[in-house]
Amino acid sequence: MAKEKDKLVNKKKIDLNITTPRGLKFQEKADMIIMRCIDGNLGVLPGHEPTAVVLGDGIFRIFNDGVEKKLAVFGGVAEIDESSVNLFTTIAQRPEEIDLERAERDRREAEAAMSEMAKEDLQTRRLRMKLQHSLVRIEVSLHLEEEQLSGEDSEEG
Repeated sequence: MAKEKDKLVNKKKIDLNITTPRGLKFQEKADMIIMRCIDGNLGVLPGHEPTAVVLGDGIFRIFNDGVEKKLAVFGGVAEIDESSVNLFTTIAQRPEEIDLERAERDRREAEAAMSEMAKEDLQTRRLRMKLQHSLVRIEVSLHLEEEQLSGEDSEEG
């Protein structure tokens, strides 16, 4: 009896529905789903406890009959129950919808900009240190002038 129940559980699938502002984007049955949430990855199998999660930016993985599919998903929410995952997002892209040249160009531009920012951050830190050193020197130097003035006052008396 337990073996029959295990076989029945193993044959269950998750109903996956991905909706964007343009409507239902993707619909499929799956054995397992792994999604990127804001606090880490979450795997979902049939029989999962009902929950809702906030999605981060990342790879949405769908496993079905030994085949893995990947989607690019950027934010959103997912409602999960024992037999379904309903995902609501602004962007969900299949591999064939991604402009690889543009993505590579965007990556290079972002890396170059971040490298430049790192240089600027280093320069800003050096300038802050130089400013701090000069302020310390000015204050110490003014203290010497104060000592000299107070010393002159005492010599006159």
